Amino acid sequence: MEKGSFKNMKKRNRKNILALIKNEGGISRAQIAEKLKISRATVTNLVKELINYGLVQESDLGRSRGGRRPMLLNLKADGAYSIGIEWGIDSIKTVLLNFKADIILDDQIQMDNNSFEEYKEVSFNLIKQYNKKLEDSSKIIGIGFGIHGLVNPEKGYSVFTPHFNWGEVDIKSILAEKYNYPIFIDNDVRMMAAGEIWQGRDDFIFINTGSGIGAALVFKSKIHYGNNYAAGELGHLKIADDGPKCYCGKYGCLESFASKESIISSYQNLKNNEVKISFSDIMIAYQAGEIESNLVINDALKYFARAISVVLNILNPEAVIIGGLFAEYEELLLTKLYKKIKEDSLNQVINNLDITTAYYQNLAGAVGAAEKVLNDFFEMKN
Repeated sequence: MEKGSFKNMKKRNRKNILALIKNEGGISRAQIAEKLKISRATVTNLVKELINYGLVQESDLGRSRGGRRPMLLNLKADGAYSIGIEWGIDSIKTVLLNFKADIILDDQIQMDNNSFEEYKEVSFNLIKQYNKKLEDSSKIIGIGFGIHGLVNPEKGYSVFTPHFNWGEVDIKSILAEKYNYPIFIDNDVRMMAAGEIWQGRDDFIFINTGSGIGAALVFKSKIHYGNNYAAGELGHLKIADDGPKCYCGKYGCLESFASKESIISSYQNLKNNEVKISFSDIMIAYQAGEIESNLVINDALKYFARAISVVLNILNPEAVIIGGLFAEYEELLLTKLYKKIKEDSLNQVINNLDITTAYYQNLAGAVGAAEKVLNDFFEMKN
């Protein structure tokens, strides 16, 4: 046996045992040994270590196969914690999850200043608050960051932030200088998709809506990144030959027709109104049947549906999950969106397609980022 291989095997078996306990939600030592094909003595020793670490606890008695009823093992909720942070276009959202992925704390801070320094300092202060809330901050096992724009998750770089103009930033190195935790960096929408994977989804497109429109593509529970980590930039799909200039510098992008700002701008142009108005004001008018609001919302839905249909006809996923702004108005918009998608798509790709909203609603990015940390901790190793 090579030097260090026994230690690696032990670590791998410990991680696999944790993953089984998490996935099964109550499992005996004998069942673990049977499923992992390792000796009962090994399982007993490793489970003892996990109990001593405070990660696992014995709970209810299981069913007997003849003889004494076995003790079942479960995760200990306060055994470990993860922090998730979403750096959105106009806000920072954060969560603290326990070891069972329950939300313990959450915050949302509206950002008027979109400089990198401001986002960094606000996040540092929130992390500090979460550390203070815990009796033992050493139980934090990592921090996940979901960041608007193009991100290289391998290097932890923010490559391109069209709404911020930060340029390329080595965010992981900056954070690693301050925190001695594992740090996970990815695009905000891919982090949202990670939260859906945690809930058992395995073949879907996650689309986040708002000031930007981005997507994450998931096949067999794995996120598709593309050649340069740019897969999923749905908002920059050219949807018309003419149109307003997009943040990316090009014309005719979906975002220039269906983002929050483009909808507000179109509405104000129709009304010849220079008074500041919010998206919620437009939706109130839309619900009341006002002509102008119906024109701009239905126009945005038309272009949005057209873009989704292109993706559906190419990829044929099981589900489309909508997050962000449009998800907040699910009852008003989702049925109409589905109808328009159906008009533009092949019948075969619409058949049995599930169109729904994000499981974690407006906290999807932050929770997904925190669950990315947990997923790495629980991931079974061969």
